[in-house]
This record gives sequence, structure tokens and C-alpha cells, in this order.
Amino acid sequence: MRFGTTHADADMLHVKTEAFTELCRKVKGAFTRIRKMTLFLLIMTILERKGRTLSMEIRHFQKVGLLMEKISKVAYLKQRQKLNPLALLNLCQFHNRRLYDHDEMKMLKGYLLLAVDGSNINIPTTKETLEKYGSSSRIGTKPQASMGLSCLYDCINKTVLTCSINRVKFNEAIEAEKHHAELPSLVGDKKSILTLDRGYPSLPLLFRLNNAGQKFVIRLASNDFKQEQADAKTNDEIVNIKVTNSRLNHYKGTDDYDMMASAGFIALRMVKFTLPSGDTECLLTNLSEEEFSTDEIIQIYRLRWCIETAFDTLKNKLCIENFTGTKPDLLEQDIYASIYICNLASDMIADAQAELDYDQEQKAQQGKPSKHNMVINCAFAIGILKDMLINAILAKSAEDKEKLFRQMIEEAKSEVLPVRPNRQFNRSKGTLAGKFANSRKRVF
Repeated sequence: MRFGTTHADADMLHVKTEAFTELCRKVKGAFTRIRKMTLFLLIMTILERKGRTLSMEIRHFQKVGLLMEKISKVAYLKQRQKLNPLALLNLCQFHNRRLYDHDEMKMLKGYLLLAVDGSNINIPTTKETLEKYGSSSRIGTKPQASMGLSCLYDCINKTVLTCSINRVKFNEAIEAEKHHAELPSLVGDKKSILTLDRGYPSLPLLFRLNNAGQKFVIRLASNDFKQEQADAKTNDEIVNIKVTNSRLNHYKGTDDYDMMASAGFIALRMVKFTLPSGDTECLLTNLSEEEFSTDEIIQIYRLRWCIETAFDTLKNKLCIENFTGTKPDLLEQDIYASIYICNLASDMIADAQAELDYDQEQKAQQGKPSKHNMVINCAFAIGILKDMLINAILAKSAEDKEKLFRQMIEEAKSEVLPVRPNRQFNRSKGTLAGKFANSRKRVF
């Protein structure tokens, strides 16, 4: 079980440790005095927030027991600004380490299937946010402050392993390598395949990942290693990516230059396939043909799409761009908290889906198969989690706590959707636009 009192209690005990408290202190001496709101309850308010006005949020915190008495908005925000945002990232990573250490996680032929990608997050536009994160608007137009969010995502287990917050225009390849360096501390010695989209391929990245023994599948743009793509005679073959002078010149004076110059080339497998539109896509990988066939390599890359749906969940279901305030620390706290909640939702959905699959299998054996495979409604499950999580965490007895976690799973199972394969829709951007679109209703 990925979701329940065992993991939740471990997370909450971690929040109460002195090491976590020390990490929370953005300023020396913070969170030492006994106040109306303890550090633990402050963290809980960030996880519990619904994205309403701060007055309504404080009223709600008092109603659910996170505040013993009402405090002012100014006092609450002062406490929030003493909190190091990275403490919430630490909580997320602690949860993931324990999960991958104690639970049987789904794998593909003994590999975790991971993806790295980035996305822009629109944030309140102030002088402070523009200076720290930059603008995503074109030069000469009204500025829109934005930050760049880079995530390392487990595509099979639907978990954001780690992430980083950057300026809006950031080097995605550098962040990908930073995430890769964190992998051993997050998943232990489990093997993994890293999938990357166009925009990430570069000679140094290919060399470093390959030299580190990291398996990867990377999609190439049409102008990436153009000569090697043109020279490939079949749809699946080993090609030598040559280290030419023109490719080396970009890295003069760096360690990468010496490493690549001495190697001369890197031998990798190039896989080409045709999309339904007729366009040809090209993948580069160091996975052998003996272990993964051509079709399996293509399927591995297609599973990378799960990280795109994760960003959709964060933005449209968890409303990650609905912030508590405008200060950078508040923005980053809200983002890391949303990612932690997103992972908890994935845990709950995974357990509910496993039980639903078992029930469908039992019905099929009894001669009552379902017309379609059914899956948990993700939006509804997130709504249930946000509605009941704090009550479960704050429950006084283990029995009450377990009962509430069990209730969340049962309620998630009550709202399912049919899987209809090969459905395609024409994009109708703008034609159904509306302030309260039916496809974008809030779930909490």
C-alpha cells in the first residue's frame, strides 16, 4: 500500500524532527518560541490551503483545528516568510525515498521509467518577481512574471521524484543532469531509463549519461545530428555520432572538450518511426536491441507523455498557479506543497486502481466482464484528498486515522471513467473558451 497511515505518519514524524525544523529556519532563531501556530501546524496550513482569499483560508484553518484561535493575515504571512521553501521539497523527497525503499514499485523489465521536462509557471507580476524569475512576455509587451519548473518524473508510478524552481529561461539540460545526480539518494540502486524530449540532446549530455551507465531514450529534432540521421539506412541501427570540429568548438576551454575530443565519437542506437500524420520521428538510445525491440523503444518514448499529464494535473487540477501571495518565498512554498500533494494523490489513485483492477478481474472470471476497462477519475480523487487529508492526519487515534484513509480510497473507487482506446479529437482551441469552462471545473 502506497497510501495510508504508515507513510503519512512517517512523513508527519519527519516534520516534527529537529533536523527538519532546522531546515525550515530561513532566519536564525525562527520557530523556537511557542506561538498560536506551531511549525507543524504552519506546514499543515500550506498543504490544506484551498486557494481562497487569505481571510477565508484562516477561517478554514481555525475550523479544521489548525488554529486554536484566530490570527491576523499579517501575523500568518510573517510566519510563512520565516519558512525556507526548500523544507517542503525536503518533505516531498523524504516521502519518495521511503516509498521507493519500502514498497514494490512498478518497473519495466527491471527499470524505472523516468522523464525530465520543464514548464513555465505564471506568477504574480511584481518588481520583485520580475527581478528574480524574469518575464515570459515578448520584448516591448506588458511583462508577465514567470518561473521555470523542472521535474524528474516516474512515468509508470506517477511520482514527481524531485524538482527545481528556476528563472523562466533556464538551461533544461543542466537541470536534467542535476536531477540525475540526485537519483541514487531518491531511489537507491534501482536501474532506470531516462527519457528526454527535443531540446535536451547535446554531445556532452550524451557522453556524460552514457559514461555514467545511465540508460536513456532521447527524441531528436530534425536538425539534431542531421548528417547521422540522413546516413541511417534502416529504421533501427547503431550509428556513430562523430565529434567534429564544428561540434567541439562550442565547448573549448571546458572539461567536456577534452573528454569528447579524446573519444572521437559515441556509438548509439538510432530508431526511426512514422507518426499517423506521416511525419518521421527519430530517437537516440543506448538500450540494446537484445533487451528492447524497436516497438518497445517507441513505446518507452510514448510513455514519456505521462510527465505532460503531470504538469496538466499540477496546473489545472491542483491549481498550482493560484498562490497565497506575491512574495517569492510564498510562491515557492505553494509550488513544493502542490507537488507533495500531487504525489499523495498518485499514491491514493494507485492503491484505488489496484483494487478496482482486482474487482474487474473477479467479475470477468464470473462471466460478467465490463465493456471497457475502468480507471479512477483523477480530478475527483484529488478533490477527495484535499477535502479529507488534514482530518486524517490530525485524527487522534490510529483506528480513526486508518478509517479515514480507507474512506478516501473507497470514495475514489466510486468515481471511475471508461478507457476508450484510439480516440482522437480535432483541436478546437478558442472555440469553447469560457471563464468557467465545463472541462476546467475546480475540484476543491
